Amino acid sequence: MLKRTSPKRAPERSLRLRAITFTAQATSFIAVAYVTRLWWLALMGIAILAVGSLYAYRYHTRDQRIAAVRVTAFIALHAALIYLLWGIFAGVPYPQAQFAVIATAIVTFELYNRLNLFSAFGMGLVNLYVAATLSRDVNFAFFLVTFVAAWLAFMWIADSEDGTKRSSAVLRPPSHQNRTVFGQLPRARMAQIAVFGALCGLIVFIVTPRFVGRPLFMPLSIQVPIRAQPSAQIINPALQLIQFEGITGQSESEYYYGFGNSLDLSYRGGLNETILMYVSSPAWSYWRGYAFETFDGVRWTQNDTGFRTRSSRARGRFVLNARPQRETFVQSFYIVQDMPNILWTGGAPTEVFFPAEELAQDNTGGLRVGEALRSGTVYSVVSETQQFDPERLRSADYSDIKLEQEVLSSLLLPLSTTTRTRELAASVTANSASVYDKVIAVRDHMLTQYTYDFYPPPQAPDSDAVDQFLFVDGRGVCEHFVSAMVIMLRTLDIPARFVVGFGSGDYNPITNFYEVRADDAHAWVEVYFPGHGWVPFDPTPGWNGSPQTGSVARWALSDVFNTLELPDLPIAQIAQIGTSALNGFMPAIAFVVIGFGTMLMLRWALRRRSQRQPAYTNFTDPSRRAIFRAYQHALKKFGVPRASTQTIHEHALQHHADHPAWIELASLTEAAAYRPEPPTPEERSRAKQISATISISQEIP
Repeated sequence: MLKRTSPKRAPERSLRLRAITFTAQATSFIAVAYVTRLWWLALMGIAILAVGSLYAYRYHTRDQRIAAVRVTAFIALHAALIYLLWGIFAGVPYPQAQFAVIATAIVTFELYNRLNLFSAFGMGLVNLYVAATLSRDVNFAFFLVTFVAAWLAFMWIADSEDGTKRSSAVLRPPSHQNRTVFGQLPRARMAQIAVFGALCGLIVFIVTPRFVGRPLFMPLSIQVPIRAQPSAQIINPALQLIQFEGITGQSESEYYYGFGNSLDLSYRGGLNETILMYVSSPAWSYWRGYAFETFDGVRWTQNDTGFRTRSSRARGRFVLNARPQRETFVQSFYIVQDMPNILWTGGAPTEVFFPAEELAQDNTGGLRVGEALRSGTVYSVVSETQQFDPERLRSADYSDIKLEQEVLSSLLLPLSTTTRTRELAASVTANSASVYDKVIAVRDHMLTQYTYDFYPPPQAPDSDAVDQFLFVDGRGVCEHFVSAMVIMLRTLDIPARFVVGFGSGDYNPITNFYEVRADDAHAWVEVYFPGHGWVPFDPTPGWNGSPQTGSVARWALSDVFNTLELPDLPIAQIAQIGTSALNGFMPAIAFVVIGFGTMLMLRWALRRRSQRQPAYTNFTDPSRRAIFRAYQHALKKFGVPRASTQTIHEHALQHHADHPAWIELASLTEAAAYRPEPPTPEERSRAKQISATISISQEIP
């Protein structure tokens, strides 16, 4: 018996398979460039990929590999690795993505056989994974679908060119005929399996717990830490997010005025829909920046510019509160546009993971670093949820209030505060029994009696902005609503302050990210309650109305079953704790399981393919395939199905022993499958003649 040539080691001569592999890899390069905006990287990678693919096809199929090219590729690959290590510490943008693309392109010069092409798809999948970790929108699905389509086309053509798709019944050696070949399943059965698998996947997705625990590795930028010392100053990188119709001074500005060292209510303007950042969080929240305390009638400023410096621990970890008292959740912020040096946070932050040596925390709880947040910055925050019980807030005892500096500064009123502002606050809260009820009364008055308008009338000279909003204009933006509520509460001796940040943004259920845009910039009120701290309220119409943290989503699609609660039993608490702990290891476990499973499936597929090949494997020869088709046609038209334990010749002797032509056709088919020499034209013609005779007369003459 002739020695069988392994398809894993034989040179891959199929131009179509190599073209499909090139398409899949190029798609992965473009996907990386799309999310990183490094288009030069994709162009360079595709150019190297094209040269490498042509070289591999021209020389490897002839088994003429050039030693100098192999040495050059080896050196280039190690140079790319050195570039990766250098880029991590030199602040090169996306060094891992650059290395993945360059390494994939270089390895193309070594695409020798079918197994190498499988490996090329694997490297392309790695590039897609890199792109997926950086992608925050659904457009990434286009690249994924294209890559999967290329993979399916590769498998289909590979199966077709090997001759197994149409002649698997002919080519199985006797020793393996008791095995089931997936390609032989009827299409209807395959469709049922696909639908069943999709339903199982959907069910698993629904019942799988969301990740709400602490990941093994917090998402943060891999770059040189920010070494600039943090200060009280807010560094604004002059984002072109808003155009003002200047009423008092400048006619327009590149800055969003809320994110500066002061906030002037005389400015007018609107924001666009530029996406500033993506936030991954299992709980709904406003993204807080910092608070203003002092108001002079037109402008808000921070009364105390002091701050507390926090030093980084291992891997950029900053501990703000070592012993949280409430449930915690993790948020990860992915900065898309350059933004001020403010760390946005949800809830009450307890830990921050940021690539810096120090950060500052001002007296209002705002967090700042020494430089502006650049596009591509990633950081994570662990926070306590902020959910306050109204009944407990109603019972807050203000007789024991500690008149600390931050509380005292939140009681100050500007000299321009008018008498009718004080009288309105007293009138609105006349029937309120507690401080909390007074806060709600003022908030509801703002929500129901005034109109949100990006372009209210100009601020009158020498006037109080709150008075003009309440009694003259009756409309304004969130800054006017918040200012009015804070001043009215202060006239009632209730500590309140002005907070700036962002609304939650639009939640995308496909990407699982909150998409925070420029027009999500927002302001709200924080009121001090003894024993509870600063509690947020939102008086602006059109927003959520309650900036408190939403419930933490523990299950996929948990918002659909928001009325379903787990029984309050110890076993449920134990299950939640165990699930949270297990989820902490899920990324690593999933990576290992998927990688190991993929390796086993690939090994099984290659072994299965090699096992069902006969001694001679050149099934692309037209003369061989013509005889295979003739035999299948005859077997379909007139013949008993062949048992899985029978060879072609055994089947012919059992069912067609009285028909010499059947015996002859079986002999021709086996010769085409196993004989090294291809069939002669006469043999091919004879096979077609026998098949045609069976098709017409349904009996052998």
